[in-house]
Amino acid sequence: MKMRSVPVPLIALFVWSFVLSGCGGAQKWAEAPDWVGQRPSIPGYYIGVSSANKMQHGADASSTAKQRALADMAGQIRVVIESTSILHTTQFQGVAGQNFSERITSASAEDLEGYELMGTYENATDVWAYYRLSKSTYERIRNERKSATMEVAGGYWTSAQNARTEGRVAAAIDFYIRALETMENYWGELNEWQTMGRTVVLDRACLDGISQVLAGLQLNPSETDLALSFADRYQGTLACDVTFEGRPAAQVPVWSRFNRGTLPKTAALSTNSAGRCTFEIGQFEPGIKSSELRLEIRMDDLSPRLKESPVQRLIQSLPTPVATVPISMQTPTVFLQTTERVKGQRAANPVLKNAIAQGLNDRGIQWVDDASEADMFLTLEADTREAGSASGFFTVMLNASAILKNTDGQPILQQNLSEVKGVQLSWEAAHSEAYRKAQVEIQGAFLKKLIQALYQ
Repeated sequence: MKMRSVPVPLIALFVWSFVLSGCGGAQKWAEAPDWVGQRPSIPGYYIGVSSANKMQHGADASSTAKQRALADMAGQIRVVIESTSILHTTQFQGVAGQNFSERITSASAEDLEGYELMGTYENATDVWAYYRLSKSTYERIRNERKSATMEVAGGYWTSAQNARTEGRVAAAIDFYIRALETMENYWGELNEWQTMGRTVVLDRACLDGISQVLAGLQLNPSETDLALSFADRYQGTLACDVTFEGRPAAQVPVWSRFNRGTLPKTAALSTNSAGRCTFEIGQFEPGIKSSELRLEIRMDDLSPRLKESPVQRLIQSLPTPVATVPISMQTPTVFLQTTERVKGQRAANPVLKNAIAQGLNDRGIQWVDDASEADMFLTLEADTREAGSASGFFTVMLNASAILKNTDGQPILQQNLSEVKGVQLSWEAAHSEAYRKAQVEIQGAFLKKLIQALYQ
């Protein structure tokens, strides 16, 4: 059989196409290359080989295989955690330390540069990818990145030092935090930075700076004990001076809290240019006899960005300035005077006076017989009248009027008891029954309103 000759140009084109397909960085092999079955080991290189199933990943099988190969290569890269790093020298060596290690490993896959795709291979079911990265190239690129990062962090640290010198507390804290955030990828390493002819371990310097700023802050309440009186309706103010390294500290947020009854009252104020803020104390619920004011400079207030910052886990347990001030409500004194009558005649036994006196004592309020010793004056007038009888029962009605005044004679509370009915088998017993019912009302609703009036 006679063979047909093939034109020379067509042969050349075929050979050239074969050469081009073999010179690319990513090859598609007709047969499985050695690296599919046996992982390469090349001195001076990190190697990454992985695969992805076509059935599972479909059109993404190739990209998935490449991503896995890069992650495989990155997993071989271990940053040695220095014994002098903040990861080791803070209290975060347990679970937090493990989290840092995992984060560093996973992040390195995203940050790799300078790697080479040495080949790809696929068969009917799977796709493979093979990468390598020169260790010297990786170290060079990483060192360049770290050096640039240290320069940025060093700028923040310098700004923090300047702010601290100027007494700008919140600004100093914020700059220290920004510096630590910048170095987050290197928290497990020794982070030295050269400046002004000296070496600064930058992350440690930032942590020490934050601790020293907090230690330099001092809360100085104007009172060591705060006594509130009835004359001021248990309202008052308390000033607090904040100093930093002995000087007034302006624009420092101070948080306060005190129990006023069912719910606590909180407030947050910032110091003025003289380093002072003044808190309003009051709105206590009836019956409260004592409380305590807590003042605190909180990290989240000094630096609101800290709530969303990874630095929070490094400094959340640092002690912050705290001061407490006991609050006492001075017991008011009441001058108590009653006029109790039966059918217009003075009663032999002051039933209502005794009821009021007992009720005041039970609520911690003193009553006195000397008007000059009183904070308030309570007068009460009561009288009974006969309202008729029928079928052997006698009915009596009692009316009373009480008024509570302050030392200036201004009414604080006025209350009436109208037509309190007493029914008994005799007139005398009916009068007594009317006073007994009035006594019950006084010890209940009347005294409750009286106590409420003291705190308004």
